[in-house]
Amino acid sequence: MHLKCKIIKLGSCTLEAPEIASPTTLEIKYDLGVGGGSSVILIEADKRILVDTGFEYEMFGLTPENEQSNRKTLISALEHYGYLPDDIEVVFITHWHLDHYGNLDIFKKAQRMASAPVVEGNNLMDFIAVNDGTEMVEGVKVVYTTGHTLGHASVLVDFEVTLKGHGLKCRIAVAGDAILSLSYFDKGKVWTYNEDFYSKEEAIKSMRKLAKASDITIPGHGTPFFTFIPKWMKDPEQ
Repeated sequence: MHLKCKIIKLGSCTLEAPEIASPTTLEIKYDLGVGGGSSVILIEADKRILVDTGFEYEMFGLTPENEQSNRKTLISALEHYGYLPDDIEVVFITHWHLDHYGNLDIFKKAQRMASAPVVEGNNLMDFIAVNDGTEMVEGVKVVYTTGHTLGHASVLVDFEVTLKGHGLKCRIAVAGDAILSLSYFDKGKVWTYNEDFYSKEEAIKSMRKLAKASDITIPGHGTPFFTFIPKWMKDPEQ
């Protein structure tokens, strides 16, 4: 089966790894239009699976204006690639943060999936709990990547591209916030500013797990990159 993987909407990061965490930094980013929403990834396999739903400006909350703006942005992004919300059959949420699950109500016909800890911890009765290592469909596997939150999970996709007439097989890690962006991965840093942050040690282990398992990484809040082993990962003390 030939899988397709498409970034429907590219996420943005309000604070990159080298930057100083301060209200001024965030306010300037917001004024520049950096909304901090997650990437939204469409996997076309036996089913059309959407990973995360990319809600911008979560700091403004679920106001009618913010919700309407977000819905319009995501629906337009889907339409750009020839899809409507009802074309999506499964929505998988990597973790229960608004910037990743906001806009979920757009997909009224889709099954909703998340890791068992997310489903049970948030009493999500309309979600299907997915265990670590489960294949949602052939070539699309859920892996638990604890650290950023207790129940965080990522998705590995077996992907094939055609270059100069030849098929090239690779594996894509749809990382969610297990790998926030290229700068965080390169520096070996993790986002610790969320109230439900679980464990830096576990977060580092999860980054290692995804690095070993993938050829390409799609981070939760930035452009995709070819996976590499950064200097910090070569340090035996890390």
